Amino acid sequence: MTFWHTLKASYSGSIAFLLACPALFAVPILLEILQHVIEVHRGMYASLDGAMLADTDPVRLLFGLIKVTALTLSGYWVVRFLAWRDPARTGKMEAPAVRLFAGVLVLQVGLTAVLLFALPRAGGVLLAEALGWPIMMVLFAAWFAAAPLGNARIGPGASVAIMLRHLPWSLALSFAALLPLLVPHYVLGAAALVGPKVLLWPVLIADALLVGLLSAVTAASGYYIAKRAADRIGADLDGGVTSEAFGHAY
Repeated sequence: MTFWHTLKASYSGSIAFLLACPALFAVPILLEILQHVIEVHRGMYASLDGAMLADTDPVRLLFGLIKVTALTLSGYWVVRFLAWRDPARTGKMEAPAVRLFAGVLVLQVGLTAVLLFALPRAGGVLLAEALGWPIMMVLFAAWFAAAPLGNARIGPGASVAIMLRHLPWSLALSFAALLPLLVPHYVLGAAALVGPKVLLWPVLIADALLVGLLSAVTAASGYYIAKRAADRIGADLDGGVTSEAFGHAY
């Protein structure tokens, strides 16, 4: 898959998922709205001082963690839909897919909890998060894609072996896919803070809808960069990795 083809597939696949599985698509949207309710209640959009206080509010952070859980679960559904294009099977909790994906969920939610509650939200920690998180998402992309498909043969180590040589290309694709959504996401956040309060909830709802698409595109771009890398060595995200493929990966 070329860069442009992968980028287009990330968006077209996300729209197809929305049309085929609107209830699943809506889960991160509803959790984002719930987080906004908490933020408004805690005074986050009342003033700049309120925003600074809410940034470290443990109640808001807890609901943020719940939202991250929903965003991670979205990866389970999006990957299954893109791989099989079967809406009836997309949301099913099947073994061993659920067991395998539990490891993905524990990693992402656990790391998020550490970043939110155990480490200072400043300086080097924020820089390490900004640089390290995208690299981790790319190196583990094959694992994140194989787990919801029930493929136990591609775990974290195999994923790194598959993805490592494709790291620069995959990072560039990820940024190209997400940046068009991240920019308006942050603009809407700023507008909610400094804009007319009569427009607060329309802005926050628009942001929640945007987060729904962002969640799907994040999972879809991860799936397609993993599929591209796996295809290059003859690995099958759905069915495993041959010994010959492992040899090419390493």
